[in-house]
Amino acid sequence: MFKNQSDVNGPPTVQKGDHGSAMSLTVGVWLCCLPLVFLVVAPFFGWKAAGVVSLGLFVVFSVICFGICTTKFYREGGEHHD
Repeated sequence: MFKNQSDVNGPPTVQKGDHGSAMSLTVGVWLCCLPLVFLVVAPFFGWKAAGVVSLGLFVVFSVICFGICTTKFYREGGEHHD
């Protein structure tokens, strides 16, 4: 009758391929690291260096998030997995 439990209760809260929550967590971690970066880097190397380090951290966190999400996506079988 019903294919799975999500058909009974409506659409699932997180669908396959939707990694918005992982990226939100990544941005949250990055925002929490910013005060530390600016308190440690800015006094010694200046504001431009602190900005570059903060952007570098964002890129590193994004690459890690992308790697985790894509390996999880392929491990679960992607869009065609039932």
